[in-house]
Amino acid sequence: MRDRDEPRTHGRLPPETTLSLLSNEVRASILWQLSEARGGDGPPPTLSFSELKALAAPEADSSRFNYHLQELVGPYVERVETEEQWGNASRPIPRMAGDPEVGYQLTPEGTTLIRTIRAWSAEAATDRELAIDHDCDYCGTTLTARYENAILAIECPGCEYLYDYNLTPPGVLTGVDDEFGDVDDADVLDRAAEYNRTVRLAFARGVCPYCGNGVDAEFQDPEDTGYPRGDRRAALIRRGCSHCGNKDNLTVGELLLREPRVISFCLDNGMDVTRTPIWEIEFAATDRHTTVRSTDPWAVAVDVTFGDDRLTLVVDESVTVVEEEGGA
Repeated sequence: MRDRDEPRTHGRLPPETTLSLLSNEVRASILWQLSEARGGDGPPPTLSFSELKALAAPEADSSRFNYHLQELVGPYVERVETEEQWGNASRPIPRMAGDPEVGYQLTPEGTTLIRTIRAWSAEAATDRELAIDHDCDYCGTTLTARYENAILAIECPGCEYLYDYNLTPPGVLTGVDDEFGDVDDADVLDRAAEYNRTVRLAFARGVCPYCGNGVDAEFQDPEDTGYPRGDRRAALIRRGCSHCGNKDNLTVGELLLREPRVISFCLDNGMDVTRTPIWEIEFAATDRHTTVRSTDPWAVAVDVTFGDDRLTLVVDESVTVVEEEGGA
């Protein structure tokens, strides 16, 4: 018997049980067709038993289809009154499957599940070299960019410094008509930059971007992380989520992109860090302006400079800004 404080899904089932419900083609088709019916507009659609069966499993007998449908009701599918009777309301009712007054729609969990599958699916090859107009801050070599296996990697071919390496959904490559290959490289990089900034700033602010849980933080020696050219990194902050297992590493400069004083200081000097790709923000993409003042406990200073104008922030063991110099 499971302890009461062990994980439960929104539908009140253990996560491994909800995953086991997906091991059937009819059930997978039910979820997919409920998602397909929605398209991109309007509230979640409600399909009757007969409509859903015709779309998801027209060859299955009604009793078999009903069995698989009811296995999904609760965690992934909601049984509701018809739209004609209740308008757009979604209201659970205790009726039997197949009743003509009953309709079915995805629960929030079901919607999220199918949305995630859609987000990370592509109908065409996505591996792609991308033209990028930015030079390495260390050696001046023009950077390279490549999207491969759902990873966007931006690095310097001259000194092998890695500027960006992020899990990025293939939607960044998609045009307005859902066609791959008709989006130019600059637009792909702009989309990727916006997406990855959102993900990384959520981590910087202490929130898991995937499940909303609070995340822990600790300083790490870059040489212990496996990053290439660890000798050019002063310190990394590991953020980890104990709920969904998501983890990421941030430079101290990236962490500071959450700070209003940094945003304002940069804007006063002509750089909008809320829109500039992180790989183009030198104090965030590199540690050229980062100094480790101590490691026991950790205290790390980052200089944000524009000519003679300088703002220095010091981050302590708790990844909190504890000192500020300059930037008046």
